[in-house]
Amino acid sequence: MYQNKNREMKTSETPIQQTFTLQGIHHIEPMSAADAVANENALLVDVREDEELEVIHFDDTVEFVHIPLLALADRLDELSKDRPLIIVCNDGVRSVKAVNLLRYQGYSNAFNLDGGIIQWFRDGLSLVLREDYTMDEDGCGSASGCAGCGGGC
Repeated sequence: MYQNKNREMKTSETPIQQTFTLQGIHHIEPMSAADAVANENALLVDVREDEELEVIHFDDTVEFVHIPLLALADRLDELSKDRPLIIVCNDGVRSVKAVNLLRYQGYSNAFNLDGGIIQWFRDGLSLVLREDYTMDEDGCGSASGCAGCGGGC
């Protein structure tokens, strides 16, 4: 659990939706993350590449910033150490690595979105899909077959 002022965000050291993690990383499920963004001043930090955002991204009802993983170390000054940061990638692997980097830089307020944006979709939370892109119930698919999302299927 992470305490932010008078409330606690529901986090866990053990992910539920993904197998990859690193010791000391805390994970938050999408429903809890959406609540934290709405009620706890949490910020979603999307570390996916530009091409991935063209396919699927958060809608304008959700506050997020886009900082690709490869640029994260150079853009740390854009992130607050006083605000909960929920780090997002496609399936949770890159975001775990980003949280690890942030933790080493003193960001004790950084958490991994368990299962990534794919799990956010599976949980029925709002996203914007490119017009020619479709996703099945598992959160996979594209206009021309698999691998359109960058998930490596």
